[in-house]
Amino acid sequence: MEKEVNPHFEDFLFDWELKFQFLVGGYGSSKSYHIALKLILKLLDEKRTALVIREVYDTHRDSTFSLFEEIVNDLGLDHVIQCRTSPLMLKFHNGSRIIFKGLDKPAKLKSINNISIIWIEECSEVKYEGFKELLGRLRHPTMDLHMILST
Repeated sequence: MEKEVNPHFEDFLFDWELKFQFLVGGYGSSKSYHIALKLILKLLDEKRTALVIREVYDTHRDSTFSLFEEIVNDLGLDHVIQCRTSPLMLKFHNGSRIIFKGLDKPAKLKSINNISIIWIEECSEVKYEGFKELLGRLRHPTMDLHMILST
């Protein structure tokens, strides 16, 4: 599969060396697109569970989830990745999952296990208490852990 990407993000797509990555950019900078693409590529390669966070859960459907859906369709991956709307989730043929949650309902985070990657979209909206809760959710017994923050 070949996909043209913004040259600014080429190295970023396959860079998993750091535990924390922080992306700052303006509207239209394509940072969210490249983060979503990065997650899809990683989860196609390794069985993992990733958590995508926004401050308010209801904002996912028209933002992060629709972005993932667009990428899956654009790359013709709908035969290996299912985009489910109830609850919002991407399920991969290899058992990987991308789960979407909001910090407006923090109790719903407590039942999620083995999260090895978290993406906090619009992290400037997230309160410190919510960030601390997410750090506690980022745990897996054997895999490297990663958190991507974007704003």
